[in-house]
Amino acid sequence: MHMMDAQGVVRVATGLLRGTPEEGVTVYRGVPFARPPVGPLRFRSPLPPERWSGIRDASRPGPASYQFNSDNHSDVERIVREIDPGVPGIMAWPAYTNATYRHNHAAEDCLYLDVWVPESAPRAALPVYVYYHGGANAVSSGSFELERGANLAREANMIVVRPNYRMGALGWVHFGLLGGGLPKAVNLGVQDQFAALKWVHENIEAFGGDPENITIGGESAGATAVSHLLTNPNAHPYFRRAVLQSLSPFNLWCTQQRPEAVTVARMYLDLLHIDDPTRLQDIDPNRLLAVQNVLTRYFPPDRHVAWRPLGAVVEEDWVPQAPALHLSENPVAKPDLEVAIGFAKDEWQFFRGHSETVLRGSRRDVLGVLEQIFGADGAEEVYRRFHELHPDHAPGLLLSDIMSFEFFKLSSLAIARNLSAQRIPVHLFQYSYDLPGLGGRLRAVHTGDIPFLFRNHSERDLAWWPAFDGADREDVRQVSGRMGELYASFIRSGDPGARWPRFDAENGNVLWFGRSVEPRPGLLNREWDVFQDRGFGTVRSVENVLVDNVRAALANRSG
Repeated sequence: MHMMDAQGVVRVATGLLRGTPEEGVTVYRGVPFARPPVGPLRFRSPLPPERWSGIRDASRPGPASYQFNSDNHSDVERIVREIDPGVPGIMAWPAYTNATYRHNHAAEDCLYLDVWVPESAPRAALPVYVYYHGGANAVSSGSFELERGANLAREANMIVVRPNYRMGALGWVHFGLLGGGLPKAVNLGVQDQFAALKWVHENIEAFGGDPENITIGGESAGATAVSHLLTNPNAHPYFRRAVLQSLSPFNLWCTQQRPEAVTVARMYLDLLHIDDPTRLQDIDPNRLLAVQNVLTRYFPPDRHVAWRPLGAVVEEDWVPQAPALHLSENPVAKPDLEVAIGFAKDEWQFFRGHSETVLRGSRRDVLGVLEQIFGADGAEEVYRRFHELHPDHAPGLLLSDIMSFEFFKLSSLAIARNLSAQRIPVHLFQYSYDLPGLGGRLRAVHTGDIPFLFRNHSERDLAWWPAFDGADREDVRQVSGRMGELYASFIRSGDPGARWPRFDAENGNVLWFGRSVEPRPGLLNREWDVFQDRGFGTVRSVENVLVDNVRAALANRSG
């Protein structure tokens, strides 16, 4: 029952909240969906929030999950210098992200969410969009200003909810697998994401939302969050449909197998010179951030592996199966499901566009990367066929094209094929808007779709996205309007209409989301065929080789 009064006060299960009018919506910030995971609750499963008396002021966001920022960077970097054994890698994102994603208001007490309610809420049960932020399970928050939900909520007439969740080792290193005194420290970040969704389902009616019309969505690590919820049958009653943007099975934040999760947990203890995991209960979190920094850079940038030190782990309670494998191979037991999947044309430019091989590598350099998965003959063939598709691309950019497909698009297409074969409606898009900033080298980059889809493209917003420097602002607004209407239509009803037709294996329909927004049948068929012809037409085939590679690489380093 909708219980908002004229002053923006609502009653949720734990008490009264007062929101703030802003940008044509009422926003409720810093709403607790679980108890603070601090003190004895560090490394424990989230517990329901406690009740409060009176009216809780919901005008300010809660802290982001503890992360690297301006307040702690000197201390973290000092600890890194102390413990770094000389790892050869690079940071897996562009330098500008340190400023764009900086959250100085961060703490372990972080289990809060923000809610944006359009002015129409008193008159209707509105669709609800629960969006999990990206950031590699290392940075960002549900309150990230550049992804605020006000414009989407107001213009698309829906309620937008953005939760936090524990990041870094506090949420994604599985010390409970080591035995001892931290048995609950397994998939805590996943548990937080589930707890937020359950809270929304149980409380959103108070804001004017329809609990039976909830769409879950997310980009990058947020898409991985959505994939976990899709894979866990216990989550299915709490949502109607799903949006996955830039889903990858093989990156730093992605779901790992148990042996690697155990290895990562042990590496934390080794680098911290700790024998007993219970000593982590009160360790300075900056020391955990320092180890995170080292393990993020653990392998050279051209090592072709599935290294996932900040990912969930497959285990029976919360992640019963590896999501990309399950969703691409198995029946999905949610009969009313509808899914939209998106990816960027040039995903890899974000992660390795600053590497020496992508920037200036020779054909021989690129083949050296490809041979690690395809073998010598296969690498030659894959390189040749991608060169035929992109004859004007330098060798390093061809590597980026291939890795964008391998690490992102292949799994999305495999999932879409499996779901559509089960008659589950699936709509695909490829973000293809080449951006001119930073010399144009990032192209249609990972995260570039966010300002368009959340409609946050003011000068103040875009100033924080250097890739948008020099972009025609009016064109950005027009493309945002066209694509945003389709995106919102899917969230509201699951049916964006004829301008965004469904995907199936026969038609290969992918919506081109660039300066034009139009369906392009068979857009990625040739790339798909290249991988299929080399025996890598499934997520499992790539997973097997990349896991073998990372196990061999770990054995070599330990030896």
